[in-house]
Amino acid sequence: MMDPQQHPTGSELRDFSRRVWEATKRAQGRQEQISPESESGKARESERPFTRDAAEELEALRELNRELEARVASRTAQLAAANLKKDQLIHSERKAREEAEAANKVKSDFLALLSHEFRTPLQAIFGYTELLEREIHGPLNDPQRRDLNRIQQSQQHLLGLINTILDFARLESGHDLEFQIESLLVHDLLETMEGFIGPELESKQLRYAYNCEDKSLLAQVDATKLQQILLNLLANAVKFTPVGGCITLECEGVGEMVVVRVADSGIGIPADKLEAVFEPFVQIRDRESVHSGTGLGLSISRRLATAMGGELVASSAPRQGSTFSLSLPKGTKAPESLAR
Repeated sequence: MMDPQQHPTGSELRDFSRRVWEATKRAQGRQEQISPESESGKARESERPFTRDAAEELEALRELNRELEARVASRTAQLAAANLKKDQLIHSERKAREEAEAANKVKSDFLALLSHEFRTPLQAIFGYTELLEREIHGPLNDPQRRDLNRIQQSQQHLLGLINTILDFARLESGHDLEFQIESLLVHDLLETMEGFIGPELESKQLRYAYNCEDKSLLAQVDATKLQQILLNLLANAVKFTPVGGCITLECEGVGEMVVVRVADSGIGIPADKLEAVFEPFVQIRDRESVHSGTGLGLSISRRLATAMGGELVASSAPRQGSTFSLSLPKGTKAPESLAR
């Protein structure tokens, strides 16, 4: 007998079918052996065991049929329960995804609204500091000019944070950023990057080196987005490199890609955090220093790199510095400035 609560195997089903077939054949054989025209007492006496055997075979066949029906009913119930559970899981997954998408949209909308609200008074502050800088209402003495410079630096820092949050909110909300992809002479952009971080390099007494062996390398990129990525990488390098350290910027062609690397001699990144640093709002902090920022720069940079057909990866070891490698597709057409 097969247990209705267990799943039948292939061999069990074949054996069950064989038993049904054999019982049927035996019942048929018994019926054929009984002669309906026999009337003698001897014939009737000989029919009795055959009739009894046939009845037993038929009863066995009915028992097999009942067993089969029980197995079919049990299996049908199991399949119905499994399908119900699957439907419940699909419904739960769909509901969880919808709730997550709704929460993410609320978060992105909030960040965008908050950033815009910050920009409005910040623009007014920019206007008044510019009036002071031009000395329209009278000359400034040295302490006043020094304080004004500090105000302007804080304005630039706050504006950078707001722009970063706006970019992140735009990406999270699913709105595509506009890209103007064209062939760019990479050296022309890279050689200007030192000027953006010059004051920070000087204040921390950091050494800076730039090297590009092939100054004719072309990349198929959006120049503005590439500059944003490099500024994020260099700003991080400055932030996490102690006084007296060094930062290098270099590029080379590797196959069909242009690889730009930003390396520093800073605090480094543990191996298990190399991917986590590209997550939003994640920063690697050490116990000896506190670093400002939103933790969005690397997340946005990787997304921009991916959108331009490239990738951004990191390699590092604690206390041994970090290297961020940006790979971008090579350009196939020289820009007009180079062709001339």
